[in-house]
Amino acid sequence: MESRLSESSDSGTEEARLSLSGWSTLESGVSKRVHEDAASESDSEESSKKRARFDGSETSVDKTAADTREIIGDKARMMMAKMGYRTGVGLGKHGQGRLEPVELSKQRGRRGLGLHIPGLENANLNWDPTEEEISVQEDMEWLENTHSEIPTIQHMEEWMSLGPSKKTIEDETTFCDPAILKNVLNSKTVFDKLDKHEMRRARTRSNPYETIRGAFFLNRAAVKMANIDKACDFIFTNPKTIKSDELLYFADVCAGPGGFSEYVLWKKKWHAKGFGFTLKDENDFKLDDFYAGPCETFHPFYGPKEDGNVYDPENQKSFYKLIMEHTNGLGLHFMMSDGGFSVDGQENIQEILSKQLYLCQCLVALMIVRTGGHFVTKLFDLFTPFSAGLIYLMYRCFDKICIFKPNSSRPANSERYLVCQGKKSGIEDVKEFLSHANRLLLQNDKDRDVMQLVPLEELEAESTFMQYLINSNNILGRKQVTGLLKIAAFCQDTTLTEPKQADMRKQCLEYWGLPDKTRTAPNTSRPEDRLRSIIQTSTLNFLNSKSTELTIENMSESIVKYPYDWYCIPCQSCKSSEDDKKPTFYMGIGRSKVFHYVRGHWERVQMPLELPPDTLVYAEVVTEMRGEHRYQRRSPALHILDAYLLGAEDISKNYVTVRWEKTKRFCEALWKPDARTYARVRVGDLYTLDQNLEQRLHLHHCSMKNGTKALAYVPSKFPYRDSDKNDEPYYFVPQSFLLLNGSAIPWSSHRSRKQGVLYFFNSKKGWNERERPIDAVATFAETFTNRMVWYLPPDGRLSMESVFLQLKDVIPAK
Repeated sequence: MESRLSESSDSGTEEARLSLSGWSTLESGVSKRVHEDAASESDSEESSKKRARFDGSETSVDKTAADTREIIGDKARMMMAKMGYRTGVGLGKHGQGRLEPVELSKQRGRRGLGLHIPGLENANLNWDPTEEEISVQEDMEWLENTHSEIPTIQHMEEWMSLGPSKKTIEDETTFCDPAILKNVLNSKTVFDKLDKHEMRRARTRSNPYETIRGAFFLNRAAVKMANIDKACDFIFTNPKTIKSDELLYFADVCAGPGGFSEYVLWKKKWHAKGFGFTLKDENDFKLDDFYAGPCETFHPFYGPKEDGNVYDPENQKSFYKLIMEHTNGLGLHFMMSDGGFSVDGQENIQEILSKQLYLCQCLVALMIVRTGGHFVTKLFDLFTPFSAGLIYLMYRCFDKICIFKPNSSRPANSERYLVCQGKKSGIEDVKEFLSHANRLLLQNDKDRDVMQLVPLEELEAESTFMQYLINSNNILGRKQVTGLLKIAAFCQDTTLTEPKQADMRKQCLEYWGLPDKTRTAPNTSRPEDRLRSIIQTSTLNFLNSKSTELTIENMSESIVKYPYDWYCIPCQSCKSSEDDKKPTFYMGIGRSKVFHYVRGHWERVQMPLELPPDTLVYAEVVTEMRGEHRYQRRSPALHILDAYLLGAEDISKNYVTVRWEKTKRFCEALWKPDARTYARVRVGDLYTLDQNLEQRLHLHHCSMKNGTKALAYVPSKFPYRDSDKNDEPYYFVPQSFLLLNGSAIPWSSHRSRKQGVLYFFNSKKGWNERERPIDAVATFAETFTNRMVWYLPPDGRLSMESVFLQLKDVIPAK
C-alpha cells in the first residue's frame, strides 16, 4: 500500500479536469444529450442563446437589440471608409498594418496572456442550467434483496477470475452507457493547463452547496455523514435495533482525521462508543480537533503492527477480536468507511487503483457489523466487473442497498456512497471468499490479478441488479458532466455566481438537523468558572458537605429503621486516609484536563486520566490488584461512586439507581483496551441492603505481596477487559462502605410483610403510594448531603458480621 489511505480531501478526487484532446468529444456528447429533443436547427440556436444566460431564464433575444447592433456596425464601417480604409488593405501610408479588427482580450484570472485552451471559450454555451437539479430533499433509490439465501463457498468457488492487470478502463461499458463512460473519462483530465487556484475558485463559485463546507465540524466529511444519515432516516445514529439502555457501537475505518466520527459523537454524545481503524501518522485521527463531540469515547486502533493498514489480514482479525470482546460477541450497530488516496495523473483509472481498498472496507464491515446492522462506504467509479461483483456480494449480504451521491458531495467528482441496510446472518462464506481475494491481491502479481469476483453471466441473470447498477452509473455520470461544464463556464466567465448558495446552506443545515453556527474551540475555563456557568451557585453548596460516620448509636435510627432507602458501595479509603486519597469530586474539562476537589479548591489530577468535558462525579482512586503473592500487580483506577454531570448531561435529578445505570454505561463508553496509557474509569458496585448482602459482596481472602492475607472485594462481573489480561479479574481491599439514601424527606421506602410489595410512605401527610412519586426521589445533592460512611474498624464494634446480623433481623426473607 504505497499510497497513504485517508479521507479524500476533495481536492484530488473532486477537481474537475477535461483533456484537451477529449474536450470536443465531451462537448459533442453533451450537446447531443441536450438537443436530442430539439425540433429544428433554429430551436437549437435559440437554446444556445438561452444557455448563455446564467440564470437559465426562457427570454428570447431581442430583435430590436440585434437591429441596433447592425446599425452601429454600419456606422463604424462608414467612419472607417472616410478614413481611407479599404477591405484587405491596411490603414498605413503604404497600406501596411492590421487587416483584421483587434480582438477582445481572452485572458482570465491568473492565466498568461498568450495561453489558449481550445474549447474553454465555448463552455458557457454548452452548460445548460436546466440540466442541474438543485434541491434540499433527496430521494434514496433502494435495491431490495429478494434472495432468501446467501451465496456459499461451493457456489462461489468458480466465480473468481484471475488475469493480467489492466491499466485502462475505456472499454468497460457493460455496466453503463458507452457515451456516458467516454464523457466521464474525458472529464477526469479537464483543465490540465489551467491554474489550479483559478479552477478551485470556479468550483467554489459554481457549486450551490459549497458554502456549507464543514459547518462547525472538523471537515466536510462530517457534513456528508449528517447528509447521508438524514437521507436514510437516521438509521445510523438512531437505529431501530438499539435498546434504550444500550450504547451505540460504531466503527470508522480508513477515515482519518475523523469527520464521520465527530458527527456521530456530536449527535449521540457519550452514548456512542466508537472504534477507529486508519493509517497512523499524517493520516491519523485528530482527536484534539473533535470540538463538537466527546473524543474520549472514541478508541483508535492500529493493529498488532501499529500501522493501521486495512489490507493486512492480521490487522483485520485483531480489529474483529477487539470489537467482539467489547460487544459481547454481537458486533457493531454500524460501520462507516471513507478511504481514498491521491491518484494525481491517474484519475481515469482511480477505480482500478482503489479496488483493494473497496474490497477490504467491505470485508471488515462484514466481519464486525452485527446482524441487522448497517454499513456505508465511499466509492468512486463503478464501471469494472470487479466493482460490480463486489457490489453484488454486498447486495446479497444485506436486506437492501443504495448507491447514493449526497448533496454535500461536490457534483463534479465521481464520489458516491454505498449504503447497506440490515446485515443478514450466515454470511461467513462471503467473508471467507473476500478474504481469499484480498490475500491474492496482496501478492501483487500483475499476471494473476483478481479481475472479477462474480462472473458476468451470474450478474446478467440478476436483471434487476444489473439495471440498477447501469441506471446509477448513467445518472451519476450525467450529473458529473453537468457539474464539469458548469465549472468550465465559471472559469471562462469570472463574473458568474451561483445565487442559491446562501439559501442552500441555510435550508440544508436545517433539513439535516445541524445548527448554522461557526466552528469554535471548546471552552477551557477553570473548573470553578465552568461549574458556575452550568450549575447555579446556590446549588453548589453541597461540594463542601461533610459525610456522617455510621456508628452503633445512629445505625438504628437510619439503616435499621429504613433499610430499603439505602444502598452501599465498597470503598478502599479508610478513616485515616489523607484528604487527597479520600473520595472527592472530579471535574472533566476535556481529554486529560481533569481536576479534583481537595481542601476547598480544584487541583489538576496527576494520574493519566480522561473525562469528557463538563463531567462532575464523586469518586475515589482505588489501587486495583491482580494476581497474588509475588505475582501481584497493582494499578490505579478511578471508581465513580455517584454522578451529577456526565459529559454535560445533567442526571442529578434521577433516582440513585438510575444515576448508577447511566454512570455504568458512561464508564463502558470510556473504556480503552490498553490500561497503560490511561487509568481505568469504573463505576463502583451498588448493592441494596437485604438478607443476601453478605453473599453478594463477593469477599475473599487473598494473599498480598508481603505474604499476609486480606479480605478482598472481587467484582462479580467484568463488563470490559484489558487487552493484555483478558481473563484475570481485579480486586481491592475494602476499608469502608459508602451508604447512599435514595428517598427524599419526608418519604421512605417499605416492604409489606404479607405480600413483600415495595411501597412509599409520606410521614408528613400520612399516606402510601405503590409507585415512587417524583417528589420522593432524592436528588444528587440530597443524597450526597445525607451520605454516611461505614468505616471497618479494627475493634469489631461495627464489624461486617454485626451489621449483616442486624439487617437479617429487620429485613424479612424473600
